[in-house]
Amino acid sequence: MNKDNKMALKKATNFLEELSWLLDSRKGIDLKQVVSFLQESVKEQNKIKKFAKEYRSPNPNKHFLIGVLPRLFQDTRLFPLNESIAMFAEEVLEINISRHEKRSKYELIGLIVCKTESLSDEKLSNLVDALSQITGSEEKLEKFRQERKQVDFSWNETIQKLTK
Repeated sequence: MNKDNKMALKKATNFLEELSWLLDSRKGIDLKQVVSFLQESVKEQNKIKKFAKEYRSPNPNKHFLIGVLPRLFQDTRLFPLNESIAMFAEEVLEINISRHEKRSKYELIGLIVCKTESLSDEKLSNLVDALSQITGSEEKLEKFRQERKQVDFSWNETIQKLTK
């Protein structure tokens, strides 16, 4: 037997000896039960992953907005004041916000996100397409920010202009 084989045999013997000690010290553990538990856990994780892949939103436009609006509203270059968030909601989403000046930014965002659920899915289709184009391009997002600084700024007109 050569030197490498002797070394490998010694390592294997040491491993088996340590494994034997470990198993003896844990006699109260039912390894078959542990294996069964692990197999069930893997099956459950696979079911969850499969469900997540197969899930299709009944209102994809609304769910897109619920995801993208908070990100947009937190952009202080686009929405420096609560008033700008309220104006966007009124002009683009047709959501009237009362007392926007007395609400926190996060309260406004939450209110708009919650009201998004009741919006007409048909009307939202064009807006979702436009916002996905704008938010998907840093260049268009920057143009959006620049347009926002103009005196005669209009949310709807700017969105239409950037997505043509």
